Amino acid sequence: MIKPACSECGYVATRADEIDNSGMISTQILERILNDKIVIADLTDQNPNVFYELAVRHAVRKPFIQIIAEGQSIPFDVQGIRTIELDHQDLDSAASARDSIVKAIRAIDDGQPVDTPMTYTLNLQDLRSSGNAEERGMAEILEIVQGIQRQIQRPSVDRISVDDGAFHGAIEEWLHQGKITPNDLVSIMKRFRLKRNHMWIRDLIAKGPHSAAPNQPGGGGYSDEPPF
Repeated sequence: MIKPACSECGYVATRADEIDNSGMISTQILERILNDKIVIADLTDQNPNVFYELAVRHAVRKPFIQIIAEGQSIPFDVQGIRTIELDHQDLDSAASARDSIVKAIRAIDDGQPVDTPMTYTLNLQDLRSSGNAEERGMAEILEIVQGIQRQIQRPSVDRISVDDGAFHGAIEEWLHQGKITPNDLVSIMKRFRLKRNHMWIRDLIAKGPHSAAPNQPGGGGYSDEPPF
C-alpha cells in the first residue's frame, strides 16, 4: 500500500529494515527521520521505537503521515493527529488507505503545515518570549485553552469544573481592548471540540469587538451555558 502510493507521487519509500549501509542502524534511521522530506509512521501494535522516532520527527517540525491497523486504539499523545486506518487483509480497506496516503502526500507537497503537540508547544514558547505584547497575550489565551482541553480529556470521575464565565469574560475583554483579533479567535476555535464552544466563538466574531461591553469574569451573558 505504501510503496505504490509513494511511487505515484514521485517518491521512493524505504523501510527501516531495508537500510543496508554500514554503520549503526539506529543512527542511519535517525538521519533519515531528520532529513527525509516525508516520514510515514506505522503506529500498529504501539512499538516503542516508532513513538521515539516519531517524537524526533515532531521536534524538527517536518511532515509526516501516521497509519495504524483498523480497530487499534491511538495513544493519547497523538490521538488528535489525523491517522489513516488500514486493513492489509481487506482489498477495499487497502485501496482506501492507499488513496488516503496519496492525498496526504500531495497535501504535504502543497505546503500543508505540520501541526503536532510539539509544534504547538514550541510556538507557544516563542509567543511567551516575544517582545510583542499582543503575542504574549495570545500565549496566555492559548495556555487557558490548553488547560481547558486537558480537563475535558480527563475521565469524568476526575474532571474539575471550569469557570467558563471567567474564561468567556477574559476572551471578550481582550477582544474589546484590541489585544486579540477575529483571526486569533478562529485559531482558538480550532482548539475546541464541542460544537457549542465553536458557536460561542462564531457569535463573538459576528458581534465584533466594539459592539458591546465585554462580559465580566464570573458573570454576564454566557453564564447559562454549560461548562466546557
